[in-house]
Amino acid sequence: MDIFSLKKFLKNINAEKSKGFTLIEMIIAIGIFSVLMGVLSGIFLASMKSQKHIVYTQSLIDNTNYVLDYMSRYLRMAQKDYTGDCVGREKDNFDPSNASSSVITFLDYKEGGGRCHQFLLENGELKERISADQTAANFEEAQSLTSDRVKITNLQFNVAGGANYDEKQPRITILIGAEADTEDLDPLPEINVQTTISQRNLDKEL
Repeated sequence: MDIFSLKKFLKNINAEKSKGFTLIEMIIAIGIFSVLMGVLSGIFLASMKSQKHIVYTQSLIDNTNYVLDYMSRYLRMAQKDYTGDCVGREKDNFDPSNASSSVITFLDYKEGGGRCHQFLLENGELKERISADQTAANFEEAQSLTSDRVKITNLQFNVAGGANYDEKQPRITILIGAEADTEDLDPLPEINVQTTISQRNLDKEL
């Protein structure tokens, strides 16, 4: 092979190397890339949605556990209302005394007396109202016990034995239904919990 043939051979090799992709090859490559990106994006978005669902579910569990424990402590230590200025009838323990309601009013425990106390459902929030004294006439503004991530959909206090000397120890069953307060998830995380507590003080005549 002479020098001119060698140069021509090398020139042909360089020409082959400098060739680009054809239009069909580019379309195929872009199509494959788009499919892969779509799959990866779908996995990422599903992962983000799952993570958000877990966060809101945990928030529901934490909130409902907190309010159940908080209300249970007060209701367990409730006193008999001898004047009826709080619950509405003399010597009853709760208002309602023997019924189901989304509001419960009672006289809480305090040395030297107590305060008129109330738990209620209002605008999707579980709230608490406390009076400055033993009467229902001086309730302060209701304060929310749940976070803005939680919407309370159901609140029921089922009271048994709360009436005046019905020979039953007062017992309250609390039912709470809650869901995540967000528009980013479908379906919304939700939870339903229930607990039953008995009044600690014996229901007897002084």
